[in-house]
Amino acid sequence: MFNKVKIIRWILGNISDQMRAPTGGVSGWLAMLIMETNAISTREAIRRLELNQNDTFVELGAGHGESLRKIAQMDNASIPKRIVFVEISNKFRHELQKSIAELPTKLPIEIHGEDCIKMPYLGDGTVSKLFGMNLVYFLNPLPAYLQEFKRVMKQNGTVVFGCKFGVVPQNTKEFVNIDAKYVADAMKDAGFDVTTEKVKIDYGNYLEIKGTKR
Repeated sequence: MFNKVKIIRWILGNISDQMRAPTGGVSGWLAMLIMETNAISTREAIRRLELNQNDTFVELGAGHGESLRKIAQMDNASIPKRIVFVEISNKFRHELQKSIAELPTKLPIEIHGEDCIKMPYLGDGTVSKLFGMNLVYFLNPLPAYLQEFKRVMKQNGTVVFGCKFGVVPQNTKEFVNIDAKYVADAMKDAGFDVTTEKVKIDYGNYLEIKGTKR
């Protein structure tokens, strides 16, 4: 296991410039391939969110659309009234558009490509659930992002980050927020009540950091 972690860290460290927003070339292709391995974690995280038809749901770093596929399989009572995917990678936005076009039924989906440090398309206190899998590492400066998340969240709305701190590289300019306690403390300082839980999935686990707006 230790050697496996070292190998993953080495790979991520060498393609860290592609992990936030893959572009092209071999490193971009490899980054997209690695992100696709998050599918099991993402599907479990979406299940745990217990989405419903009254929700406005936002996913940050929507990637290749695993959340979309999971939501599309839900019954009508579990499909949010508004689904917002935020994805800064042109390649992933293209993949999302293709996935949406292939859905058997139309869902209330919108895609935005701007950095989520500002989300003017979301009103104050309008979002009930906001989610990002393997995303929080890249939010720099984290307090500024968290203030925007707090602005858009409803009272008692939840921000959920899925994290795998154990395999992220330690010395890159892209992977900034690599300590669970730092992330949790920053969320508390921003005005969220925070819990953490290790979530078991097939072939591993991830850490859920959940913030509820006070």
